[in-house]
Amino acid sequence: MIVKVGESLEKTFIVKPEHSASAVSSGAVNVLSTPIMIAFMEDVSFTLAQKYLEKGKTTVGYHVDVKHLAPAPIGSEVRVKSTLIEINGKKLKFKVEAYYKDKKIGEGIHERVIVDTDEFMKRVNE
Repeated sequence: MIVKVGESLEKTFIVKPEHSASAVSSGAVNVLSTPIMIAFMEDVSFTLAQKYLEKGKTTVGYHVDVKHLAPAPIGSEVRVKSTLIEINGKKLKFKVEAYYKDKKIGEGIHERVIVDTDEFMKRVNE
C-alpha cells in the first residue's frame, strides 16, 4: 500500500427521495437522512483507500463517529470529502466532511480495516 496520511478525495452526490429521513425511517422529514450521509462518507473513504490497495485486498467499515449539523433538501448536490489522517497497521482513519453549497452539514471520523477479500468472505461463510 502506497497511500499516505493527508491523501484526500471528494465526490458529489445528488440527494434523491430514497435518501430522505422519511424514506429510511430515520425521521419524518424529506431531507438527507443521517444514515445516507454516513453511507456517502463511507463510499468516499472506501474509494480513496481502494485506489491504493493491491489486488485481492479491500476495506470494511469499522467505526463511525459523525455529527449531522444541518439539512440538505431533496434534489440538492452534496459534496463529501474524506482525508486519511492515520494509518495504524491495517486500520485506516479518515476525517470526513459533507457540504451543501458552502455550508458544512456533517463531519466526523470514519475508520476502515484492510482485509483480504477471499479470506474475509471465507470467514463470513463458515
